[in-house]
Amino acid sequence: MLSYHPIIEFIKSHIYILLSMVCIVVIGALYIIMGRSGGQVVSGDYVIYSAVEHGHADDIPDTPIQEEPAIIIVHIVGEVNSPGIVQLPEGSRIIDALQLAGGETEYADLSQINLAAFVQDAMQIRIPAIGEEVGTAIIPGQVPGATDGLININTATAEELQRLSGVGPVLAQNIIDFRETHGGFSSVDELINVPRIGAVTLERLRPLVTVQ
Repeated sequence: MLSYHPIIEFIKSHIYILLSMVCIVVIGALYIIMGRSGGQVVSGDYVIYSAVEHGHADDIPDTPIQEEPAIIIVHIVGEVNSPGIVQLPEGSRIIDALQLAGGETEYADLSQINLAAFVQDAMQIRIPAIGEEVGTAIIPGQVPGATDGLININTATAEELQRLSGVGPVLAQNIIDFRETHGGFSSVDELINVPRIGAVTLERLRPLVTVQ
């Protein structure tokens, strides 16, 4: 009769060695499976991704948070279907205000209006009728230091400069400091040298200001 006693005794005396061998085999099998699946171990509905192939969460670049543009209010009148007050994001143009006012009437003369011009907060836009004089077409809020509706950046006060779209107290003071230091502006393009004014801001301010 075959006796199992020696086998049992062998297993008892070498149990740790046998367990270590089993662990090595299991680890080796998992390593081979991960290599064949392109860095993924698939089990049921769960997928474990390899950090080597897909990277760590810390490696994901932060997405910059974009600020919402400020809201400005303008008054549009004249030959529009729905004259009145409209609200637009800062940086909008006259064409945007016209669309919010329901578009122009059949009597409007849009050839007298620069539809691509930027709008200012608190300005009034008048869409002229056919035969109406150009001079009454667009009437920004008139302020001291303004010439033909434009702000003279060589004479305007900080308060007047802040009526320009996108110009706050700090930027207005930067403009004044620059003109006092350099003896005034010789052209609107020199605004690009003012701290906190870049190419985008310059293009927004260009149709709204003048130098005299």
